[in-house]
Amino acid sequence: MMFAADSPIHAMPRAQQASNLAGRERIRGGVLAKGPQTRALGPDDYASLDFIVVENFLDAAARTELMRSFDALRGTLGAKNLNNDYWQGRLLFAHEVAAQSPVAGGIMKQFQLEATRRIGEFYRLTQPIYADTVQLVVWREGLHMPAHADNANPDGSPHGMPWRSFSSIVYLNDDYDGGELYFTALDAYIKPTAGMLVAFTAGFHHEHAVLNVAKGERLTMPAFYTFERGKADFFIHSDLAR
Repeated sequence: MMFAADSPIHAMPRAQQASNLAGRERIRGGVLAKGPQTRALGPDDYASLDFIVVENFLDAAARTELMRSFDALRGTLGAKNLNNDYWQGRLLFAHEVAAQSPVAGGIMKQFQLEATRRIGEFYRLTQPIYADTVQLVVWREGLHMPAHADNANPDGSPHGMPWRSFSSIVYLNDDYDGGELYFTALDAYIKPTAGMLVAFTAGFHHEHAVLNVAKGERLTMPAFYTFERGKADFFIHSDLAR
């Protein structure tokens, strides 16, 4: 058993629901057509959610260092070797950042350890989890991401990362328009603030979309977590290599 008896995960459906389908239908070209039940989540809601929202998780100094490092490296590393045009020139992996800026790499490692702790406590995990990757990602004006789960495909086809159990995002800035995080099954969205951490399960219950970035650039630090030690990012979990 990976979860304690009182874990909120036990109340979450594993399979996709009609609410997932309805939520996907509300999104066209990255734009959400809000229904009468669609909720904009704010600070008064965060304590009652079945996922994690922490405001000011990353302070201004840390965010500035990560953004400075990303700007110095953007377009030179990360997805340039991935066979995926969507991510080309948009992301950097933690070990790449650390190779150029040990300070920024240390911030990413420290963030991951704290985010892992919070996920374990919130979901009452009885076994350790490991980040399989931590990245810095830029979302340019006009970009969006369709609704998706992080470990399963709606049509039942094999997913590329079925080992992932949790996901997290830290938002480095908020001086852009659009770019909300929308959860299809919950019919709810968050307009992130700079420094915010959002963490959730990787299955259909927390299927999510990034709505269209209407103006500016959205900078984030996503990470994905697994119970499989062999999938761990060994830069982040350097103790595992000893």
